[in-house]
Amino acid sequence: DVIVVGGGFSGVMAAYELNQAGYSVIVLEAKHRIGGRSRSQRLKTNPDAIVELGATWINEKTQPTIYALTKRFGLKTEAQHTEGDQIYQGYDGKIYRCDMNQNHNENAQHVQKFVNLLDEAAEKCNIHTFDEFPEAEDVTMAEWVAQKGLADNPAVTATCRLLCSAVVGREPEEIGAHYFLDYIKSSYGYVSVVSEGDEGAQSLKIKTGTSSIVDALANTLPSGSVMLHSPVDSISQYTDNEVHVTTSSGTIYKAKKVIMAIPTNTYVNIQFTPPLPSAKKALVTRTKPGVYAKAILTYSSPWWREVGLLGKFESVIGPICFSWDVSDISKKQYSLAIFVAGRVATEWHKLDELAREEAIIEHLATLVGETSSLADKARNILEFNMVEWTKEEYIGGAPTSVLGPGMLKKYGAVLREPVGNIHFGGGETAYEWKGYMEGAITAGQRAAKEVV
Repeated sequence: DVIVVGGGFSGVMAAYELNQAGYSVIVLEAKHRIGGRSRSQRLKTNPDAIVELGATWINEKTQPTIYALTKRFGLKTEAQHTEGDQIYQGYDGKIYRCDMNQNHNENAQHVQKFVNLLDEAAEKCNIHTFDEFPEAEDVTMAEWVAQKGLADNPAVTATCRLLCSAVVGREPEEIGAHYFLDYIKSSYGYVSVVSEGDEGAQSLKIKTGTSSIVDALANTLPSGSVMLHSPVDSISQYTDNEVHVTTSSGTIYKAKKVIMAIPTNTYVNIQFTPPLPSAKKALVTRTKPGVYAKAILTYSSPWWREVGLLGKFESVIGPICFSWDVSDISKKQYSLAIFVAGRVATEWHKLDELAREEAIIEHLATLVGETSSLADKARNILEFNMVEWTKEEYIGGAPTSVLGPGMLKKYGAVLREPVGNIHFGGGETAYEWKGYMEGAITAGQRAAKEVV
């Protein structure tokens, strides 16, 4: 009945819903594994421990759909560590130690004004209707900051740059303000996006890894329903109820309906017959994937906790943009998740592999104090794992794809519009929690309902 293109959270959830409803379905996944931007991996130095090289966190309160799946499949969760001070490096290179409620520099008042304006503007966004956004503010995020009279403050522009790159992997000059504010609203606001705890997007980890969610969904499907190593080359619509999907091996699959559950930017790799409508084509060619990498640094002890640090290191200079403590004390696994994003990542990607690794480790040593004993501990790594999502074939970036100024108003409705018997899922098409597992899951559910 239905072919699902893409075996990430959205595609597998769509397949699960369709199978539960009694429809025959097959999932075509280009890579050797399902899960999309989720990648749970066992440590070589501690095979009992699992680290996340992709999507990591869920929230019981604000992300009820994916949380319900963990309960349905009996997957245990663990609260994100929340105790300790964070380290922040400002635009001038100065390094501050502070708790979440402290002002860490003389520009804190201006930065807080920016955050307040951002939150207020995001709250006014209608994430279901795109033509209500003020046309005068439908500019880049950099121009939006200038409109608010804050562009002359280097701390504000640096904060905006860090926030944009951390949240969607692109620079303020590339991102439409409407798109970014809509994204913040869809993620329950600024505080939710940047924090842990009961209300934060970084609230709970899955003990067996986020990939165990998508694996559990896939395991409910009939044997042979998921085809790996099956990148799609072409999709041809012939009649009112027949679509042919051809993979790179030349295999042709036939179905009544197709659900696209791959990143929008990767549609360009598929030949559509008849071609996609001009508006859909324009959207696809203007979508930019986030420039993103994630590294897991594993140690023999949680040395940062031992000195009262939370494990959150932020820098507007880089290469480390931000980090979280992703340890599992019960497994004696002590790790930091390090994120490199945006323009910083673009430059860092140009280094060879060892130089990229060294750049991260040495920056961490700088953040904890180059001459302190902590610097030696930061360098004394047990295991280093990394995924450069920007270079991942068939994905091309993370955590989502972005649109420039004016694009969301012009093409927002087109994003989800079916084309004949082709329907569109994927995390970018979610109304809430775009770029998160919750958004991918609910987008898959929506696409499945359209088909049914």
